[in-house]
Amino acid sequence: MKYIVLCLWIFWSALGPLRAQGIRFEKDSLTQVFAKAQQQNKPVFLLLSPPPAPANLPPAVRAERNKSGLNAPAVADKLNQAFLSKELVFGSAEMGAAARRYNVTTYPTYLYFGPDGNLLYRRFGNTSNEEQYLKDVAAAQQAQQDPQNLSHLAAAFQRGDRDTAVLKRYLLKRRSLRLPPEPAVLDAYARQLPAKAFYQPAEVLFILESGPVVGGSAFQLSHLSQKLIDSLYRVLPLPRRVAINNLIINTTMAQAAATKDRSTAERGANFARSTWTNDYISGARNYDRNMLAFYQNVKDTTAYLQQAVSYYERYYFNLPADSVKKALAALQAFRQRQPALLQRLDSAARRGPAGGPPPAGAPGRIVRTVAVVGPPASFLQELNNGAWAIYQTGTRNKNYLSHAVAWSKRTVDLDPAAYNNDTLAHLLYRIGFYAEAEARQQRAVELARQEKIAAAPYQQVLDQIRKRTL
Repeated sequence: MKYIVLCLWIFWSALGPLRAQGIRFEKDSLTQVFAKAQQQNKPVFLLLSPPPAPANLPPAVRAERNKSGLNAPAVADKLNQAFLSKELVFGSAEMGAAARRYNVTTYPTYLYFGPDGNLLYRRFGNTSNEEQYLKDVAAAQQAQQDPQNLSHLAAAFQRGDRDTAVLKRYLLKRRSLRLPPEPAVLDAYARQLPAKAFYQPAEVLFILESGPVVGGSAFQLSHLSQKLIDSLYRVLPLPRRVAINNLIINTTMAQAAATKDRSTAERGANFARSTWTNDYISGARNYDRNMLAFYQNVKDTTAYLQQAVSYYERYYFNLPADSVKKALAALQAFRQRQPALLQRLDSAARRGPAGGPPPAGAPGRIVRTVAVVGPPASFLQELNNGAWAIYQTGTRNKNYLSHAVAWSKRTVDLDPAAYNNDTLAHLLYRIGFYAEAEARQQRAVELARQEKIAAAPYQQVLDQIRKRTL
């Protein structure tokens, strides 16, 4: 999710390993590091590493990509003296949780926290210039001394300070740090405003761009004048409308998952559906997609499995033959143009961070525009995601597994990539077809080597299949 119409993995141009040998990274979990930081009254430096570089890079190119100012002794000394440092590896569960919590979509990302765990400063991207990292450390230390930093504003809110100026600074500070919205703070802010404020375009727009929860106080008050809402959407540029809609959907679905409230989820999904004013089918798909993500996030396996079969069969498995043919031709052309980009994506990234569908929004309320993100033939990735998500539930129900196997077989037939064969091998093993599972996983290993991506994870699974320990 860390969800929406535009769900992007943005990979920085220098994707080499960024492990700074001179930095003393803590071995404990991030939660334990934060607890230790509070005890020692020390800030925290968190590195969210990028995925590994392609295996087929020439040595000279790899060496150049691996250069990072983060490795400079001066930077390591600064961090070791003043911070507790923690590195999270791309693809790990801890990385995924941190990425969702702190709204990270670009790697590498560097996060600096105060001793209380509140974010002070952030930056992304790799550079060989050590001065940039020294400036980052200085900026984080300066933010720690700022009387208007997030820690102070959060403390004021916890004390019961409901002054609108303070609440607005709190909301703006979270926005400047690119943190997910804080519904309780936004609702408190909206409730303090006079009624006339909700007929002022600037105030209503501020609330909308702060991500109100559908059905919450801020959302309801900001929509007191539907005429004003409609006029705003008519004059705002399309990208801004996209951002507003997606933020509202994401915030609502995140709140629903956090509270395990199906009613809130349905309100968010209905809002997503309503944004597709001229396309009923896309609206229905977005409703189903968001509800499916909700069931997955709250671990309602029964509801998830029931809805998943209907969702994937309807929207991705039973596509017309002409549509499939055109999509595959477009995919082939895309791969010929951008082979390097595709090599950067390992199986974990292609499956998606959670192995299932992210909540989805829509481009705009007034004008419908379809945004194409990533390679064509995305229905294949969706089917692979869906099959893998069925496997991840741990179900032994052969009805659900047989559907997942059918989806997975189709992805393998149309796109025999390593990660697609890997998914099919897992499902066949779960059903008990061990010989077929082994053959598929062997093929995944061979394809990984041909694709010049890391084959070791596929080989490890193959060994487990052979030993019947998967």
